[in-house]
Amino acid sequence: MATDTILPSGFEDLSRYLPQWLHATEIDRNRFRVARALPELQDFYDTMMPRLEDIANFLNDFPLDALPRECANLLELALMAMEVAPATEYYNSPDVPNAVEHEKFRIFPLHNNYAVVDAVTTSATNN
Repeated sequence: MATDTILPSGFEDLSRYLPQWLHATEIDRNRFRVARALPELQDFYDTMMPRLEDIANFLNDFPLDALPRECANLLELALMAMEVAPATEYYNSPDVPNAVEHEKFRIFPLHNNYAVVDAVTTSATNN
């Protein structure tokens, strides 16, 4: 099984978004968001938002500097949900309406605050 198509046990319902919705950087998440149709963003938002607290509680048991790939997938879905939220909650559009085109804005790349380890496991490690 490809590692970009796995999620921790209990989150299998989100697997329909893999690997298409996985993006490790803000730049990639932004590009992906503005390229989607609003109904697609709304579906993702409606599925993800009720799960964010469970996702945060689950990921809390893992060190950010050594996330198993399936946990990083879950984190990247949560980060994408945060990218999509303003589009669905405020703008009702994939991009900010009546604004300068998104291509004209520069998103400065930031170093991810998490690291992925090769091991695949869904058990929490001791901190």
